[in-house]
Amino acid sequence: MLLVLLSLTAGLGACSSGSSDDTAAPTDAQIRAALAVHSRGVLQHDRADFRAAVDDGPKAVEFREDQIAQFDNLVTVPLASWSYTLGPRVTDASAQAAARKTFGPSARIVRLELHYALRGIDTAPVQHDLWWTFVRSDGRARAVAADGLADAGGVSWSGPWDFGPMTTVTGRSSVVFGRADQTPALKALAATVDAAVPAVTHVWGDGWTRRVAVIVAPSPTALTAALGGSDAEPAATGIAALAVSAGSDPLTGKPREQRLVVDPTPYGKLSAVGRRITVTHELTHLASAAATTEAQPRWLVEGFAEYVANLDTGQTVGTAASELRAQVRAGRIPAALPGDDAVDAAGTAASSYEQAWLACRLIAARAGQPGLVRFYRVVGASPDSSDTAVSSGVRTVLHESVATFTAQWRTYLRDQLG
Repeated sequence: MLLVLLSLTAGLGACSSGSSDDTAAPTDAQIRAALAVHSRGVLQHDRADFRAAVDDGPKAVEFREDQIAQFDNLVTVPLASWSYTLGPRVTDASAQAAARKTFGPSARIVRLELHYALRGIDTAPVQHDLWWTFVRSDGRARAVAADGLADAGGVSWSGPWDFGPMTTVTGRSSVVFGRADQTPALKALAATVDAAVPAVTHVWGDGWTRRVAVIVAPSPTALTAALGGSDAEPAATGIAALAVSAGSDPLTGKPREQRLVVDPTPYGKLSAVGRRITVTHELTHLASAAATTEAQPRWLVEGFAEYVANLDTGQTVGTAASELRAQVRAGRIPAALPGDDAVDAAGTAASSYEQAWLACRLIAARAGQPGLVRFYRVVGASPDSSDTAVSSGVRTVLHESVATFTAQWRTYLRDQLG
């Protein structure tokens, strides 16, 4: 059911409440009324309502064109809700003065909180900040710009529908957002996600949403935005896909705004098996997000995702761990499980991921897949440091010390790759 969270009871009468002097800044009530109609236009695919809050003047042409393009893109998006609330007052006097100089004496920059939810995916509306400039026209509030506070760090959030013509492909377990001219590739990606969801669920269980929103970024700027950065921050390069979450709900503990972000260039260079492994790995992160904490070392987080991703791929251990195999055959067997720095470092990440995968594979070989999942949860639930949490998990699940497990893991590497 579509929900408009802003009250529409004020109606159009509220738009003209207060002074009708168009040189005065629009009031909070006028802005709320305009945004309520704007939200209704989004949810009901009503262009007239959507346009009612957007100024028709020549100074707002760029903002207006961006909004019209956004409306066209949002028509295909399965929204459960879309609404705005007014945030704290903007007190930057210089920015407000600049807005009045550009748009006239009634111009006012406001901070908005956009709340939206994707149907069947977001368990609660997610929130993002916008800094819009409004003017008063015919006694009503109308928006003219979205960048009035950009120079002071108030950069309005951009969604996947803000970067050119977009389409939405809906799969059995997926909703994929991408360029309108790449529909076949988006359908293929949706099929890969649809196949990966039950594979992840088979190991982790059904205690996760099991529906995935996928953003295929059409440009580096869109990629940066999808990963949660600003235009000034470089996006991750060379990474085919990344799982992102916007924290957890403080009441339920459930992850918020989970998305699979895909960079189409490196993703397109992967083989079919590589795409399957990449997607399954990242979906494992989404599934286990609620149980993932700072207590878990990086080798466990990444190794567990690699374990799930490599199941039933038909690859041999030597093929899947080719870099580590070369090291082992050269007599360079790791002395300890990889540290967080090694897992994240560009020069050692590949070998560290393979080491982590085989550590988790060994745990599953000894305790079964349920035992590996239990180990992951036990470590993540610990209030202690990472080292102490792992030690407790090893004792609980494998009934031995970390030193003993490490020695067994080193032997396992030799047996599998030597």
